[in-house]
Amino acid sequence: MNAMVKQWLAQNGAVFNEEGAAAVTDTRAAWQALSEGAVFAPLTDFAVLNVSGDDAEAFLQGQLSNDVRELNGANAQFTTYSTAKGRMLANFLLWKDKGGYRLLLPLDLSAAMIKRLRMFVMRSKVSIELVDCVPALLSGPLARDALVEGGFSVGTDEMGLHAVNDGVVVTLPFPAYLLVLESGADSPSWQELLSRCVPGGREIVNLAFVRSGFAWVVAATQEAFVPQMANMELLSAINFRKGCYPGQEIVARMQYLGKTKRRLYRVEAHEGGLLVGDEVFAQGDAEHSLGVVAAVATLENGKQEALLVMLISAWDHKICAGRNSALLHCLTLPYAVPDII
Repeated sequence: MNAMVKQWLAQNGAVFNEEGAAAVTDTRAAWQALSEGAVFAPLTDFAVLNVSGDDAEAFLQGQLSNDVRELNGANAQFTTYSTAKGRMLANFLLWKDKGGYRLLLPLDLSAAMIKRLRMFVMRSKVSIELVDCVPALLSGPLARDALVEGGFSVGTDEMGLHAVNDGVVVTLPFPAYLLVLESGADSPSWQELLSRCVPGGREIVNLAFVRSGFAWVVAATQEAFVPQMANMELLSAINFRKGCYPGQEIVARMQYLGKTKRRLYRVEAHEGGLLVGDEVFAQGDAEHSLGVVAAVATLENGKQEALLVMLISAWDHKICAGRNSALLHCLTLPYAVPDII
């Protein structure tokens, strides 16, 4: 981890394991800053891959669902990676940087994705490696002010990317920024930014993505969803005009010839106890699965918000999930879902 960030986190109570990963507690101050200030939350459960080489663009274009050619160093995009049957193996935040392409993904999939992608490199001039960097999420109503006052020039365009002082800032399509700081960076701008933030942990990160309606594919949900089931096309993660990639025929057929019977929903569980990968079922009928919990965030008060991928028709029943058979209450998403009446 970057020494400057590590020192700042340690001064604010973070604990580090033998590998140097930080365990940051979501304190009352962090939850308060999420609604009133700015929270800097290291993405300790994520990794960044670098794909570089003369054939990197063509290689990724043939593997991912979005059009890699549209990346120009000033923008980023969500994208998916599927099996030949159209089931998602992973989804990424992708951008162009330092002559290569960077892919943010959950840490528990990073080794497997490096191994799988390398299988298809063959004779192409492509290198795929982990990047030594610090990805973080900056959120809260004063997040943008903290960036500006720290000397960072960032725009308001969604998925816009700005290279700044040994790192990049991506303006996400919800009230947050992705920051990626190179491991050796130690600039006054980053120090000034950190001084204006409160450190946040895993649940604040989880909540940001849950409320954005974006469910990261993790080990527990690999191959569970076709991209449209997880609303990936509604988040501009699929380009239906590009060429072939694994699963493209299935994804295109669902878009133009069929209608997905499952969609991603945002819900609240007062009882808690939900875990990613839990089955969703009708109250009193736990033997028949109606869907899967795709993402979970536990709030300061113990309640949970979650994303489910489940049958659209299932909302005729009271829906439960988790070991507590928690009753789920449907919440709104920040975007319209056309199949939901």
